[in-house]
Amino acid sequence: MDVEADLGIDSIKRVEIMGVLHERFAAGTPASPEQLAELRTLQDIVGFIAGQDAPAPQAAPAAPSAPASEPEAAPERGRIGRAQAVLAELPVPDQLVDAYPASPAALLVDDGGELTQEIAVRLQTQGWKVHVLRLPGVPQRVEDAVDHALTGWGVTELASRVEEALGERVSLVLDLCTKAPADWSEGVRRLAHTLLVAKHLVEPLNGAAAFGRAAYTTVTRLDGSFGLGGVDEHLTPLGGVAGLVKTLAVEAPEVFARAVDLAPGLAPDAAAALVLGEVYDAATEPVQVGHDGTRRVTLTLGEQPAQPTGAQPQPLGSEDLLVVTGGGRGITATCVTELARRHRPGLLLLGRTPLEEEPEWARGVTEAAALKAAAAADLKRAGEKPTPKRVEQAYRAVVGGREVRATLEALRAAGSQAEYLAVDITDPEATAAALAPYRSRITGLVHGAGVLADQLIAQKKASEIERVFAPKLAGLRAVTAALDADALRHVVLFSSVAGFFGNRGQSDYAMANETLNAWASSWKRRHPAARVTSLNWGAWDSGMVSPEIKAVFRERGIVLIPQDTGAEMFADQFAAERADDAVTVLGPTTPLSERVPAAPSATVTVERRIAGLDRDPLVADHVIGDAPVLPAAAALGWAIGAVERATGGEVRQVRDFSVQKGIVFDGTQPENARLVITPLPEAPGAVQAAIRSVNQDGAVRPHYAAVLDAAPAAPQTPVAGLPALGGGRPADGLYTDGTLFHGPALRGVRRVLAEEESRLVLECALAEHRTEGGAFAGAHYAPGTADLLLQAALVWVRLFRGSAGLPLAVGHAELHHPLPDGEPFVVLVEPGTAGAGAEARLTVTACAPDGRVLTRLHDVSVISAPQLTAKFVSG
Repeated sequence: MDVEADLGIDSIKRVEIMGVLHERFAAGTPASPEQLAELRTLQDIVGFIAGQDAPAPQAAPAAPSAPASEPEAAPERGRIGRAQAVLAELPVPDQLVDAYPASPAALLVDDGGELTQEIAVRLQTQGWKVHVLRLPGVPQRVEDAVDHALTGWGVTELASRVEEALGERVSLVLDLCTKAPADWSEGVRRLAHTLLVAKHLVEPLNGAAAFGRAAYTTVTRLDGSFGLGGVDEHLTPLGGVAGLVKTLAVEAPEVFARAVDLAPGLAPDAAAALVLGEVYDAATEPVQVGHDGTRRVTLTLGEQPAQPTGAQPQPLGSEDLLVVTGGGRGITATCVTELARRHRPGLLLLGRTPLEEEPEWARGVTEAAALKAAAAADLKRAGEKPTPKRVEQAYRAVVGGREVRATLEALRAAGSQAEYLAVDITDPEATAAALAPYRSRITGLVHGAGVLADQLIAQKKASEIERVFAPKLAGLRAVTAALDADALRHVVLFSSVAGFFGNRGQSDYAMANETLNAWASSWKRRHPAARVTSLNWGAWDSGMVSPEIKAVFRERGIVLIPQDTGAEMFADQFAAERADDAVTVLGPTTPLSERVPAAPSATVTVERRIAGLDRDPLVADHVIGDAPVLPAAAALGWAIGAVERATGGEVRQVRDFSVQKGIVFDGTQPENARLVITPLPEAPGAVQAAIRSVNQDGAVRPHYAAVLDAAPAAPQTPVAGLPALGGGRPADGLYTDGTLFHGPALRGVRRVLAEEESRLVLECALAEHRTEGGAFAGAHYAPGTADLLLQAALVWVRLFRGSAGLPLAVGHAELHHPLPDGEPFVVLVEPGTAGAGAEARLTVTACAPDGRVLTRLHDVSVISAPQLTAKFVSG
C-alpha cells in the first residue's frame, strides 16, 4: 500500500512514524532524508526496518527524518525578527569561459514571446544545437532548430515531447515565460505547467552536470524587479516562477539555477544578450536576478520599515469587518485571536470544515486514540471498511469542528463579533453567495488559507499542484472578486519563506507564495491608500510540529516561531508605521533549506569585457601622462570580487600581489580581460589569481597576479597615539604638485596629520563609486578607498625620497574590516624592510579614528622615478 495515496500519510507524518519505529526496533542508523524520499510503500518501510537496502536515494524531501537520539543542536542560523524585501544592486556578471561542454545542446520552452527567436539565433551562432518545445498554439518560428510541438496541456503528451528533446544530453534549459497571459487563470495554468516541465528536467540536468555546467533558467518580463514594482494583476502568477527556480536550486545543487526577470521595455536584442550573460555567469548565486535596463538587481532583506508612499489607512478598529480565510483553526486563528484582543474588529471566518453537530460516537471522547477507535467502530457498524484513510478523515472532521468552535469562543471572549462560514473559497459562485450579505460592511481581508503536498520536483503530480494552488491562488481570486475592492482598507496575505528562499519538497507551495508577494505589490499599486502586506512566515512552533520534527529543525539550527510571539508580530503588523510594508519576512530571516554552492575544485577562467571601462570615473580619473590606466587597486578588486562570487566565500588576505603589465587604455588595450582562478590544494580556501589578456595573434599577456585567501588574518592591536582628525595641513596640493596624479573621483587624501619619515599620518575620506555595479569590489574591499592606501605610499616616497613613484607590488594585505564609504579614516605609512635602489618598501595601515585596524598592507613596493613628476602634473 502507498503510504500517502492509500493511507493518507504525508511527508511530515512519515518523519514521525519513522522516528518512532527506529526507537522501538533500534534498527541501526535512522533513515536519511534521501532514503525517506523513496520509502513510498509499506513494503519499503518494512524492508528498511528489517535491514534490507532502501531504494536508491535522490533528493531529500521537505521534512527529513528524525534522529533516534537527541541531536546536538546546530548553531542557530537566524533569530526571530522582521525584515522587508528590498532590491540590491548586483555587479555586471563575469562570464565563465568554457562553461558548457563542446557542441552543447539547449532546450528552449517557447511560449510565443518575442525573445525565443533572438535567443535561439544567438545560441546557434555560438555553436549550440537548439531544441524548441512549443507550447500549445505557438507557431514554429526558429529555423534550424529541432522542433517539439505540444498540441495540448496534458501531462502525457508533455512527458513524451520532453523525452524526445532529451534524447541527447541537454546542458541548458531556458523556460521562457515572457508572453503576458490573457488573464489570471491563464497565468496560473502557465505557472503550473512550468513546474510540470521542470519535473522531467531535474534528473537529466543532474546527469549532465557531470560533463560541465548544466543550467535551468526561467525568463519572465514583469518589471525587472520580480513584480514587486506593482505589475498588472493578470501578470502576477508569473511572479511565482522564481519560487520554482529557488526550490530547484535547493533540491538539485549541482544544477546552475537562475530566475531572470526583465523589464518589458527592453529591446529583444538587449534582453537576449542579458539572458545569455546570466547563463554564462561565473557566479552561481544569487538565483534570482532582475534587469530593468539601468541596473542588475536581486532580492534581499532590509530591516527598516517600508517608506510611506502616500495616504495612510485608517487604524483598525471595532467598526471594521475582516474576512479571514483559513481562520477557523491553526496558526491563522491564533493570529486573529491576538488581533481581536487588541482592536476588536468584526471577524468573518471562512473555512472548509462544516460546523455540524458532532456524531454520537464522538461525544465525550477527547483522547486521539480513543476518537479514532470510535470512528473505526462507527464505520464497521455502517458496514464500511475502516481503512486508515477513512478513519483519519472521520477523526479530523470531529477535531476540526471542535477547533473552529474553540476559535469562535476565544474571539468572542476577546471582544470581537465573530462568525464562521463553511465555504469552499476555490468556488467563486459559492464564495460570492456566502459573502453577499456582508459585502457592504467588509473593510479588510486576511488570507491565511493554504495546503501542503510536499514532494520533490521530479515526483510532482498535476493533482498535487492543483491542490496546493487552489486555496492560495484560486481562493484569493474568488474572495477578492466577491468583495468591494475600493472598500478594503486592510489586506494581509499569509505567504511563506518557502517562496522567498525556496524550500526542499515545496516547489508548488513556493510558487503559490511567490505569486502572493507579486499580487500584494500589484494590489498596493492600484490601492495606494490601503494596507497591503504579504507576510512570509518562517516555521512555527505549533501543534502541527511534533517533537520529532522539532528535533529535525533543531539539528539544522532553525529557530521556530513561538505561537505567542508570532501572534504578537502579526498584530504588530497593523501598526501605523507598518502600513506600507509590502513583502515582509517574519521569524528567522533565513532559509529553511540551505544551499551551499560548490566552490571550484579545479582551475576556472572568467572573462570580463573592459572595452569602454576608461569612461568609468574609476579609470577616467586615473591618467598617467596621456592615457587612462586601470588602477592596481581596481585590478585587485576585480580579482577579489570575482573569486568571492565564484566560490561563495570572502577574501580576507592577499599575498604576493604584483603588477606585471598594467592595462593602459591607449587604443591598444584588449577588448576583454581574463582572470584565471586556481585552487591551492596545500592551502584550503586559498586560490592563485592571475589577470591576463589574449592578443589578436593568440599570445597571452600577463597583467596582475596574487594569492587570495579566505582565512582571516590574526587580530591586530589598535594603533595608539594617532593625531586627531582635522589637524595638520590640507593635502589638496598633493594632487597638483606632481606627487599624485589622480582626478576628482579618486581624490580622497584630505589632510596631512603627521609628517615624519618614520610615521606619516594622513586623513582620508572618499565616497566609493560602484564601478559596473560593484564588480571591482569584495565583501571587505572597495577599489576607491583601497587606492588611497597606495596613494599614501606615493606621498611618503615624494616627501622622503624626493621623487614621484608608482606601486608595483604588495607582499601581504590583511582585510579586517571594510573601509568607510564617504567617512573619514586615518592612513599610517611606515618604512618597512629596505628596498633596493629606487625601490621603497612600506607598511600602510588604514585605521578608524580610534585606532582600530581596518586594513593593513605589508611590503608595499614603490618604485621612484623622477620623470614621473612631469607626467603626473600633465595628467
